[in-house]
Order: sequence, then C-alpha cells, then structure tokens
Amino acid sequence: MPLRLLHTGCLCLLLAVFSLHAAAAPKPAARTALVIGNAKYEAAVGPLRNTVNDAKAVAKTLRDLGFAVIEKHDVTRDQLLKAVVEFRATLTDAEVGLFYYAGHGISVAGSNYLLPVKSGYTSEGADDVTLRLLAETKLFNVEQAVADMKSAGARCNLVILDACRTTAVARTGRTRDATNPGGLSEMKPPAGSLIAFATDAGQTALDGDGTNGLYTEELLKHLRTPGLTVEQVFKRTRAGVLERSNGGQIPAEYSRLVGEDIFLAGQAPAPPALTTEPAPMPPPAAPPEPALPSLRGIAKQASAGKARECVEALQQYAKAKGPGAYSAEPIGVLLEKVKEDLKEATTASPSVDAAAVTCELILHALRDCLPPDHEQKIPFTAKALNRRGDALLLLGRAEEALDAYNAALPLTPEDSYILYNRGRAHLALGKTTEAKADFTEAASSKYKQLKARRLAEEALAKLK
Repeated sequence: MPLRLLHTGCLCLLLAVFSLHAAAAPKPAARTALVIGNAKYEAAVGPLRNTVNDAKAVAKTLRDLGFAVIEKHDVTRDQLLKAVVEFRATLTDAEVGLFYYAGHGISVAGSNYLLPVKSGYTSEGADDVTLRLLAETKLFNVEQAVADMKSAGARCNLVILDACRTTAVARTGRTRDATNPGGLSEMKPPAGSLIAFATDAGQTALDGDGTNGLYTEELLKHLRTPGLTVEQVFKRTRAGVLERSNGGQIPAEYSRLVGEDIFLAGQAPAPPALTTEPAPMPPPAAPPEPALPSLRGIAKQASAGKARECVEALQQYAKAKGPGAYSAEPIGVLLEKVKEDLKEATTASPSVDAAAVTCELILHALRDCLPPDHEQKIPFTAKALNRRGDALLLLGRAEEALDAYNAALPLTPEDSYILYNRGRAHLALGKTTEAKADFTEAASSKYKQLKARRLAEEALAKLK
C-alpha cells in the first residue's frame, strides 16, 4: 500500500492569477469544495490504487450534501494551481469551504507538500536548502492553500488530507508514501479552520483492500450521518479507523473552528409527532432471549485467568447491551495476568504460548466491547500489543513481535519499555543498527520509566 504525502505554489504567481480571474468569479455557493485525487504517479514516486476512487466518492457525497464541487484527478502542478485559483473564487462569504486531497505528500523543512503527478521532484543527492527550493518550485504547499482559503472569506474552512506520514522503508505498493522518511509535520490552522490528517505522525494511511482507502471509507460513513457536527464527524471517523486498523492508524485533526455548530448532513430528524389514533395491537410475544452472562461471573472468569471464556462472555454481553465501560475491569485483570505469566519467563513454554493467545483475545475484546472513546481504549490496546510482542519474542517469532511493537509505539509514544522491547526484537533479527537506535532512545532522560532506561543502558553496553 503506497503512502500519501504534501506543496507550495509561488505566492506571487497565485496572486497574479487570482487577480486575472477575479472579474469572472462565479457567484459564491453556501458550500463549496475542491476535491483532488492523484494516483498515476511516475515509477520513482509510486502509483496509488484507491486515491481517484476516494476522490470520486467524496465528490459525490459532497454534491449530495449541497456542495458545489470542483473535482480533479491526476493533476500536474500547473493544473493544481489553476484548480486552487478556481476554488478560491468560490469561497467569498461561503458557509463552508472544503479542500480534500488523496495522494502522496511529504514534509520538507517543516512544511507539508502535496505531490502533483509528473512533478520531477527527487530528493536524491540534494541537501536541505536544495530540497526546500525543489519543493517550492515543483510541489504544492498545503500551508499556502490554508492561508488562501482563510483570506478568501469562507466562514468555516476544512482541509482533509488522506496522505501518508510514515517512512519510506514501509513502502509496499499498498501504502501511501513517497521517498521522504520524515512524514508530514503538524499544522496550526488559522481561526475558523480545521485540518484533518488520515493518520498521525509516523504512521501509514492504508489504501484498503476494497474500492476506497481505510480513512476515506470511514469518513464517508459519517459525512452522510444527520445530526453530527463537523467535529463529531472527524471524531467518529478516527474511532472507526482506530478500531479497524487494530490501533495501527490513528487519524489526527488540528482545529480552531469558531462560531455555531455546522451539521454537514443536516440536523437529526425530529421524533414523530404524537397522534390521537389508537395504538396498534402489540405483536405476538417473541421467544425469551437466552440468559446473558452476569458481569460478576465475567469478573470471576478474568480473575481465574480463563481468558477465552471471559472474552466470549464479554462479547455476548456487548452484542446484547452494546460496548460499555463494564468491560474495562475484566480486560485490565486479563492484562495483569499476562504480565505475571511473562514476568519470570525466559524461554518458550506453554504458559508463554497461552499469554500470546490471551493478548490476541484481549485485542478482540477491546475492539468489540470497549467504547471507542473510553479513556482506557488506547492504553489497554498498547499494553496488549506490547505484551503480545514479549510473548512472541520468547516463542522465537521475532518478526511478528516487531510488528506488535510497531503497532503499540504510536499509541503510547511516551512508553520507553516499548522502545526497549522493539530494540530487542531488532536485535533478535540481526538488525544491530536499528536495535542500537531504539536502545539509545529508550535510555533518554526524557522518559519516566527508570527501569526501562536502565535496561536500555545495559543493552547498549553489551553492544559495544
């Protein structure tokens, strides 16, 4: 799944073109959008599979929601500049201006750039100054687009970037990434604006196995839902992506929206009015539901270490009652059981194998039983992934352990134990340079876990 990355246009050029088109500017619509999907990149950058599909689906949904949409696919830099000029002319006094981009993007010298097709941009052999000059002349700067939208006068500006922010090492042809290993940089929107990224720093925006990418597929669901404010649309999108990626992709937003709430799909429908007509006869009584497991019984199963029975009972309860905070306590107990089982383990054993299975069951319980916005959702997921990695490492499955640590680290980046453990996985795979880098970082005084720092220092000493 290739990864997606970010550009700037020359300000003087944009202002000049804007002035030439001002006289022909169309009458502003209440809602207006520019939707870009770039897929047919040159081989050096890497073509993408679903980005044009994503742009088409977003454009259709926005039109259904009353947006006037400018839709472009596989644009060069000049075509992108022209589209932005056309878009800017529609923003004056608009209620909402929305810019959506699906494709590659990079960060250069702290600024984010979109990659047009046929850009000719390459980072090979270039120093920092040259890279910045190349980016300014061959790519498109997102910060400039945000500034242009703000100055054009729309009351609410939304910028949605389904672009990757991970390392070039992770390129597989299914992720959205180009050649820059640094990913995208955080952005500070002006007042009245919101900037949404498909994934947080250092993660991968998944292209998906179907017609659309993972982020856009979730976004489309909630854009169409009546009664959701703009902020709720992105919050629910983040929860859906987090759940479906098992914690591996966490969208991020940077918001400075002001004023009244905006409902993109309209207010929720009002409840039906009361009538004086006689109530219909009740339907025949349904057969009684099978008895639900009790929460006390679930807690006892967790305390006894009966992970499979506990998780199956939690899932049955959640199916009937919905996800809830009730699942946090038994999941926490199971996590502590795994910790105890692994505490003294030094080699593969049946108990270590059982710990790995328990962690997998816990991840299923977190997905099915704990609400997406529960305060323990992310820390519990990180712990389950980290402890699963520990068990897999003891079982000699270092590649799988490394995957688990890589998924855990973005969830709790302040946890130096995960860094230290990832270093052990790298070492087991013979990747000494990567192991040394992880141990060095884990030993840093900025982390609070003193024991993890000491273990990392000891590991570094053994590598010398």
